[in-house]
Amino acid sequence: TGYRSEADNLALKGAAWACRKRGRHIITSSFEHPAILASCRSLEEQGFSVTCLTVGGDGLVDPEELAGVIRDDTVLVSVMMANNEVGTIQPIRELAAVAHERGVLFHTDAVQALGKIPVDAGDLDVDMMSVSGHKIHGPKGIGALFVRRGVELAPQLSGGNQEGGRRAGTENVAAIAGLAKAAELAVRRLPEMAAVASLRDRLETGIMELVEGARLNGHKNRRLPNTLNMTLPGLRGESLVLRMDRKGIALSSGSACKSGSPDPSHALLALGLDAEDAHCSVRFSLGRGNTAEDVDYVLSAIGEVINESMSAIRFIPCR
Repeated sequence: TGYRSEADNLALKGAAWACRKRGRHIITSSFEHPAILASCRSLEEQGFSVTCLTVGGDGLVDPEELAGVIRDDTVLVSVMMANNEVGTIQPIRELAAVAHERGVLFHTDAVQALGKIPVDAGDLDVDMMSVSGHKIHGPKGIGALFVRRGVELAPQLSGGNQEGGRRAGTENVAAIAGLAKAAELAVRRLPEMAAVASLRDRLETGIMELVEGARLNGHKNRRLPNTLNMTLPGLRGESLVLRMDRKGIALSSGSACKSGSPDPSHALLALGLDAEDAHCSVRFSLGRGNTAEDVDYVLSAIGEVINESMSAIRFIPCR
């Protein structure tokens, strides 16, 4: 497929329409990537019903809650393997087993997980799985959708019979080759992610010492090794992003996919944060190329921003 959004759209809409004679009920979670949530909204407009599972304060979907909302007309469950904003890793194998007990298809968006933790569609026993090239240092604009043999999908692009009739159009062979090589290298380099997790923990500990009341968003243990999302009381996320950018440091406030939006992150709200806490939250993403010196520089820069904020003259408007 072309990219993550198309892979997710093909999985949800393709499976929903292929199974529509059996039922029109789809289950997802409130914690999903916008490509999933927007696809679900589109299907609702076309007569399907959607149930959104809640997540606890740690961001986990409960398999028992899933079991309780599956209906006779449920045809598909979609839960992402790892959240793109806070890094929480879902119990996909357990969730897929619950769906399969009722004969329901299971899809997972594994875009954020690939290259960070082991990802094996066979071991997870999922029917469909989305991945993307740019998250593993591959070409932008290329993704893939794993589809288990026997799963029917209604094509979302009409035309020729490319890709087994699932997606019409001439394939981007160069990007596909790039994705394949990037995936090969990502799997080979997985052991290096332990060092990245150590850097993440070093950054988290340092921020806890610098910012009074700072707290982690998401699960403490079940999380990606490269993602750190924290609420920093008293520090507006958008302002911190701008001030850190001047120091050569890139981070995000809320989801990168919603950059420039004044609305608080839907994923953070799903965790139970209020709008103010969500606006005071930031996400750091680390990689294999980062070092302890990088982390210490970031911590030093945050300390400078805090000191600047405390010493700044505050002007009160005249009334």
